Amino acid sequence: MKNTKRQTWEIRAAGAACLPGFALCYLAPFCMTAWYAFIRSAFDHRFAGTDNFAYVLQNKYFILGSGNLLWLGGSMLLLAFALILLLAPLLLRHPGIAKPGAALLILPLLIPSISAATVWKMMFDVNSVFNPASCRVALTTLFVWKYAGIGAVLLWAELQKIPSEILDAAALDGAGKGRTYCFIQLPLAGKSLAVAGMVLLMFLLRVYKESYLLFGAYPSPDLYLLQHYMNHQYLKMNFQYVAAAAVLLTACALLLYAVGFLLMKKRKDAL
Repeated sequence: MKNTKRQTWEIRAAGAACLPGFALCYLAPFCMTAWYAFIRSAFDHRFAGTDNFAYVLQNKYFILGSGNLLWLGGSMLLLAFALILLLAPLLLRHPGIAKPGAALLILPLLIPSISAATVWKMMFDVNSVFNPASCRVALTTLFVWKYAGIGAVLLWAELQKIPSEILDAAALDGAGKGRTYCFIQLPLAGKSLAVAGMVLLMFLLRVYKESYLLFGAYPSPDLYLLQHYMNHQYLKMNFQYVAAAAVLLTACALLLYAVGFLLMKKRKDAL
């Protein structure tokens, strides 16, 4: 009991120590961004109400970028999850190469995006105007290669914690490896899958970096993302529209994170 109380106190102390840095580096800039979302412009600080949000939500390029981000993002997440579900059991079944394999899976995350984009440019035709299909494949494969590995390692680490008695009992009941993995191991590792999903979502909302390195600031409409719209408005010094779009994107991200957190909490309470 004393150790638990001490650990709780240490966690709270660490959180309190990090709070000033969080407030300075994240909370203060976000509050400033939110303030810009409700003024007329950077040169006219009169209150604009929700006019900036109404303009952004009706803008065809904002709608185009949001739709492409959802469509491309959905395909990226599905492929990344498929790869995660395939790689994690492979690491589990081959413990001799699991640790070096996990290191290799995490390695792409450490490689600078500009280096990876240079290699991808040599592998794919990244002219988004004349070959948008090849560009979509390039961006999707780059995302999956770079970020799916960390999800596979998270799932593998959680699968290792499942007691062998549960797996032995399933084998005695006649369950094969596939059924055991799908209906026993994955449900028990649901928390890790949720964490992997949240991590992938975080990187998905930053995929503009890879898109910019591959296709430049002005891609074809098929590859125009929400962040392209924000970047173009920033170059035009329409900071109020950039801020409004950023607030909307942040609200959507927080909503998705909250849903993931509630699902994790609900599953933990059920267990």
